[in-house]
Amino acid sequence: MKNEEIIFTSEEILEFREWIALNMEEITWQGRYQNEFEEFWSCFFLDGQSLSQVIDRFQYACANSQIGPLNQWFQWLKNKLICYTFIFKKADLFLISKKSGILVPEIAVILRNFFVERFPHLDDALSEKFQVVNISSPNLFINFKALSDELNIFPDFKGTDDEDVMTSLEITLYPEFLTLVEKMKRDLYHPNFDFSKIKSSMSFRKQLRVAQELFILTFVAIIAIYGIKWVNKKWEKSLVEKISIYEPQFKWLNKNLVFKSDNEKSQENINLNVQDLEDVEKIENKLKIEEEEEGVRYETESEVSLTSWDSLPKDFDVADREQSQYEEVRGGYRDSRYGNTKVYRVMMKSQNLYSSKDKLNDLLKKYNVTQVDNVKPGQEVPGGVYYNIYVPRVYLKEFMAQIMESSDSVLYESRTRARRNPPGKNKVFIWVKNI
Repeated sequence: MKNEEIIFTSEEILEFREWIALNMEEITWQGRYQNEFEEFWSCFFLDGQSLSQVIDRFQYACANSQIGPLNQWFQWLKNKLICYTFIFKKADLFLISKKSGILVPEIAVILRNFFVERFPHLDDALSEKFQVVNISSPNLFINFKALSDELNIFPDFKGTDDEDVMTSLEITLYPEFLTLVEKMKRDLYHPNFDFSKIKSSMSFRKQLRVAQELFILTFVAIIAIYGIKWVNKKWEKSLVEKISIYEPQFKWLNKNLVFKSDNEKSQENINLNVQDLEDVEKIENKLKIEEEEEGVRYETESEVSLTSWDSLPKDFDVADREQSQYEEVRGGYRDSRYGNTKVYRVMMKSQNLYSSKDKLNDLLKKYNVTQVDNVKPGQEVPGGVYYNIYVPRVYLKEFMAQIMESSDSVLYESRTRARRNPPGKNKVFIWVKNI
């Protein structure tokens, strides 16, 4: 029977319907839609149809079923017809696949699941018999007679069991079922109806579905990438704004200064005076002598003795622009115009001097801050506390940010001719004024 067609007569179709044991009371809703179902059955299964023609009709029904339960019912009915063909039509696996157009592995899986449901104790043997993955498999031409002889299986069972819900599915209650029956009466009896269009339509739908899923996946991926980039930019901007507070704030700097315009007078019109030149030369010589005398001194601000209010600046807010009595008398080193050593000064105001001092001492321990010469950090002076310290350069910004958290703190940067800072460290002066 390898080259013969598999033909179904009207008696075999009726036998197939009894074999799957359809619950007509449930399917037709207690007989209310009995005529509609019988009309569908007679239109769908015709006398003398081949297996390939019936499979084409199943593909037509599945393609025109818009709801899931109805589509699943037609898939279930098709699988039962394949099992019926294998058992009662004496057709082997390869012939059923060839005539139905369904792949051999798919036919093998349908049959294996069918027999395992009825003979669960033969699970391993049935899995071995239906292990057919390609045309070179040894069980490619297995039929029901050979299977029955080897496993003692007899065709005295129904195609469904009592727990199968598909036998009682109320398909006639769906409006789509009645619409499908009317469409079948118009299409399936038309002499020029081409079932090949159904296959091409189903193939096109599958390709369209794959294209839609690919488009959605690509769209989601693009949105995710741009979303991540946008979040990163916002986060980077917020970090930059937070880090910018560590920069020194030179509030005392006068930004209104402008350069003097060039003198349009030519050099020929300038009257040279010998006496003026001599006066300029004397001034320059005097400045050089003062610079040389000042250059041999190695005193630092850490050696300043503060014994009274006269030694302190008159106003802490203008301390960087005003010399104290100590500087006026002894010629101190608060010089922001000359020198190569960079020094930071912090002027703070505190309502609780001891609390501020404790916080500063904790910061000194945290950032490995050391004292300058013999000056002990936190030296109490009239009206406040004085710190003269070396801060490791790697912690300088973070240390200064912690210090500048107070709203009454002002940071100054100046240069001095004092001895150079130790390698990797910066000198910091801190004044805490008790208010």
